[in-house]
Amino acid sequence: MNSANPPADDKATPPPVKNEIDFEEKYLRTAAELENFRKQVERDKIDFAKFAGENILTALLPILENFKRAANHLPENLKSDDWATGISAIEKQFESTLANLGLRKIEAKIGSDCDPNRHEIIATGEGENGKILEILEDGYELNGKVLRAAKIKVGK
Repeated sequence: MNSANPPADDKATPPPVKNEIDFEEKYLRTAAELENFRKQVERDKIDFAKFAGENILTALLPILENFKRAANHLPENLKSDDWATGISAIEKQFESTLANLGLRKIEAKIGSDCDPNRHEIIATGEGENGKILEILEDGYELNGKVLRAAKIKVGK
């Protein structure tokens, strides 16, 4: 028998080398970190797509508000005028387009509780504490994110 090659012992397996354990652990950690990074990038892409138009929609809000103000102040004798009817149709189309892009009006009802995450208190008046007395300016959200809080008057 050759002493350079000891007989193979099926029962005994050599212990793993320390470096092999370190490399395997590092590999598993790196693979997990890479997977977490991929998931984060995917979430970021989805969020970017949802909120990409945020600045544009915020810039368009005053135009929407001016359409509404103009419609509210239309004289009675012009309400059936073809030109006024056409402008009203443009306003509705504009609102519909913004809604299709994910813009929603924040619900604020007179008599309901003030929600500091969705309502901005501009004034207070006599009334039930914390209840909305008047809606001064509508608020809007984009896909659940508040773009502009509703401006309200609450009771004190």
